[in-house]
Amino acid sequence: MLPDLATLRVNTGVTRAFQWSFAIFTLTVLIGLANASKIFGVLSRDTILTHVHSGTLGFITMAAFGLALWVFGGGASATSQRNVMISALATAAYILAFWSGNLPARAAFGAIELAVIVGWWWWIYTQVRAAGFSRLDIPRLSVFLAFTVLVVGSSLGVAMQVILATGTVVPTGIDVIGGHAVAQVSGYLVLMSVGIGEWRLRADRGARSRSGLTQTYLLFGGGLSAAVGVLLGIVPLLLVVNLFYVIAAAIFVVRSRTGVMRAAWGAAGGGRHFAIAVPFLVLNVALLTYLISKFAAAQGDPSAIPLGLIVGYDHTTFVGVLANVIFGSALTVSAADRRWPWADHAIFWLLNVGVLAFVGVLVIAGYESDLVRFTAPIMGIGALLGIATLSMRLSSTAAATPAAAPMRA
Repeated sequence: MLPDLATLRVNTGVTRAFQWSFAIFTLTVLIGLANASKIFGVLSRDTILTHVHSGTLGFITMAAFGLALWVFGGGASATSQRNVMISALATAAYILAFWSGNLPARAAFGAIELAVIVGWWWWIYTQVRAAGFSRLDIPRLSVFLAFTVLVVGSSLGVAMQVILATGTVVPTGIDVIGGHAVAQVSGYLVLMSVGIGEWRLRADRGARSRSGLTQTYLLFGGGLSAAVGVLLGIVPLLLVVNLFYVIAAAIFVVRSRTGVMRAAWGAAGGGRHFAIAVPFLVLNVALLTYLISKFAAAQGDPSAIPLGLIVGYDHTTFVGVLANVIFGSALTVSAADRRWPWADHAIFWLLNVGVLAFVGVLVIAGYESDLVRFTAPIMGIGALLGIATLSMRLSSTAAATPAAAPMRA
């Protein structure tokens, strides 16, 4: 029997996962600022890949491990806390392997990271099986399915590293990297953020319902189908998948609208971070629709898609949606510590005004626009302030401190 989402308690395992997440996120932000400002010139591809993977694995996925522990009521045991540390070390090693540019190291540490991810999926699966799949509420169902897509996407990513390390030739028409990226961004990350949004924005905390199930399975099926479509170059499949995303996003907006409209936008705390992730999700789906139309017009040629559109789409997911969900969660976890209360407002506005301006410049003016170097620092300063503030607060969060109640609609 899973604990009631209304009575879940924060514990050391959850807190440690967030601490590791923010520690690695520091590297992500610093590389991003260096890339935008060109202070060190044009960064190498290895460094850019380090930026991407320290964000998606180090920041987002380490936080996702903490969120999984939280919603399934784990993290209190010494074993789970040790698993969090092992996961963080494996993730850090894989990220450093990207930075090194050593292909065999990427393949080896990628295999270890994949084993870590599968291990987390298995732990979640055992919780789901014990509780009964048909009894899962929408947040827990979304987290389970998100980790399922994560396993698929990560398997493709590690397979690509093995292919590169061994010099294997990929058959023409097969885009392993594209399939990997789409599964992670359009499948795993969206499902994870929507699941947590259900918990934090709805009065019923995402109780199982027909509309919630429809929304969740559309995103799950869409994420897997999109990965297959890009992997095999099946453009018509992507057009159908895009319809899935539009319908699912519309359902989620309707389901979360009261929580968003009643959010205390001028009040410190995590509530407004969860609320603003919803319009960013809408923007994300709009950019995805535009991206797919460009991909279809180019008859499946990814090189024909403007780089600014791709990077802009990614950052609406990574920062606009996920960073807000993670920052909101960390603010909730550390709610008992109110040091630097002024920072809550600065973090929220710098991060969100910054990402909106950054994405706007990328999509409208392009990746090479000089405006990129002026908008990225706004977002970056907000992120760094968030890392410093939340890391300090999390360090003083006592084990088994009750989490604040979810926002009531």
